[in-house]
Amino acid sequence: MAAIVAGGIRIAYRREGSGAPLVLMHGALEDSRIWSDEFDRLSPHIEVIAWDAPGCGGSDGVPAGWTDRDWADAAASFLTALGLTSPCVAGFSMGSVLALLLARDHPDAVGSLVLVGAYAGWGGSLDADALAQRLEAARFTVEHPVDEWADGFLDSVFAPGTDPSRRARARALLDDWRPATTTALLDVMSQDLRPALPSIRTPTLIVRGAQDARSPREAALALVDALPDARLVEIPNAGHDCTGPELDAVLIAAARGDREGSCGA
Repeated sequence: MAAIVAGGIRIAYRREGSGAPLVLMHGALEDSRIWSDEFDRLSPHIEVIAWDAPGCGGSDGVPAGWTDRDWADAAASFLTALGLTSPCVAGFSMGSVLALLLARDHPDAVGSLVLVGAYAGWGGSLDADALAQRLEAARFTVEHPVDEWADGFLDSVFAPGTDPSRRARARALLDDWRPATTTALLDVMSQDLRPALPSIRTPTLIVRGAQDARSPREAALALVDALPDARLVEIPNAGHDCTGPELDAVLIAAARGDREGSCGA
């Protein structure tokens, strides 16, 4: 993997293809390797860039005391270091929160957003009971061996019938996740971003698997209502992780700036 220094830390990334750029931000408990199949499918059509977020994969750990502003600044510095000018940024789950922070603090750095399995922060998308349960589950992953929670977590991410190889890749990445990264992310993930949403004018697609068990449909609809320029795309028979041909079509169209085409996927 290649690497650059952004936000004062080394960030590893993958980059393939040519044409309109698409930046992929992975979810929690994984890194850019989760996008391996997407690189194969998308790179013949567009340029695909995926980072290992700070604290993930081949990137340096999260510095002590990092705030949501630091995450946004690191993402903006990452785009600048790679010479990307207002690309489409697609974030999955945790990555959707980081993408929103990037667009909030550096609006000129982002041309469009695709938020998959999205949250306005857990605090902005989950009710009080669900938020408490999510935080408890996250802390459990820090304090207990992977084998004690992996299957339950993956069951909540993938719908029945998901390609077994996709789930197997996600399971393998759990073994490489750093518990310290979860700890560093809890404050960022648990915040409520709803007050900032009306100021984020970046054209945005909210993409949701119809069987998503982690991010409620009401949360997706609320994001569409609160963001000034947002639309919803729902993928049938898909879970929180809704990768596949339908999402590919959305991502390619969004990278190329074809919003009508992407919304009709």
